[in-house]
Amino acid sequence: MRLTIFGATGNTGGRLVRQALAAGHEVTAVARGEHTMQDHPRLRVVVADPMNPAEITEAIRGADAVLDTIGSRASGPTSTCTDAALSITKAMESTGVQRLVLISNSARIAGPGDDWFTRFVVKPLILRPLLRHSLADMAAAEQAVRDTALDWTIVRAPQLTDNKAKGSYRTAIERNVTFGIRITRDDLATCLLDLVAEPGTIRTHVNVAN
Repeated sequence: MRLTIFGATGNTGGRLVRQALAAGHEVTAVARGEHTMQDHPRLRVVVADPMNPAEITEAIRGADAVLDTIGSRASGPTSTCTDAALSITKAMESTGVQRLVLISNSARIAGPGDDWFTRFVVKPLILRPLLRHSLADMAAAEQAVRDTALDWTIVRAPQLTDNKAKGSYRTAIERNVTFGIRITRDDLATCLLDLVAEPGTIRTHVNVAN
């Protein structure tokens, strides 16, 4: 497949690029500036501002799927994820590319699938106040994607770790993963690649965890 990956120089995006290349995909990696990605015969690196649809259109044109792994490191109010999602979806619509996989976070959603303590204590009383700015940004990014006619899948992940991949992950559609409190970035990257080719997840929210 021909994949365009945003956030390709990030901790998760970088792993996704490497796994995609190892799986035989052709990858266009979008970087905002200087990067250290190694040359590869199936890798094209495009330096562009992901917040500007005009700059990223050619990086998206001809792709079979787009994966948005852009996140924000800001501790205060931010619109990084939202702005990126709006820009990427606009560029996709202009080029006719339909398949989009977006990374989001499961901390905001307390409900079915959660154990009692997570549902009524951890998420509403600890995680939501602690992560309120980034969660608000991700919520708005999700809505921006849902407002399109694209073939989107929103992947809600818990705490991400840099630990060695476990080699497996659990998913749940439209509900939380019970005791799904964390996932390694490598396993998340594997999940994202698997979901790209899974038509049954189009226009759904998929929660994932180890």
